[in-house]
Amino acid sequence: MKFLVDVNLPPRLCDWLRQRGQEASHLSDFASLSTPDREVWRLATTRSEVIVSKDVDFYERSLLLGKPPQVLHIAVGNCSNDDLLGILDQFWTTTLSELSAGARLISIHRDRLEIHA
Repeated sequence: MKFLVDVNLPPRLCDWLRQRGQEASHLSDFASLSTPDREVWRLATTRSEVIVSKDVDFYERSLLLGKPPQVLHIAVGNCSNDDLLGILDQFWTTTLSELSAGARLISIHRDRLEIHA
């Protein structure tokens, strides 16, 4: 699976995804830090990538427009990178399974997953 990590998340997340056998790129590697959400949406759709973002706009856009692209919304609030990766690790197996099955939107919270088919 291919992931496009938004600028509001650390580039280290790409390394974490790659260590789990996924393809990942960080938006800051090839786009402006101020790229509009609609352009990020178009880019992810064109490249068949899952958008990974803390931005609630992508969550709402996914609810309104569906897929593609799929969205992985990180709704854990402010935390250290280590805490973020620990939370992702806790839910990763289910998250990857649900994305592979076609879920259009997954929102990861500190204590639960919210899955929209």
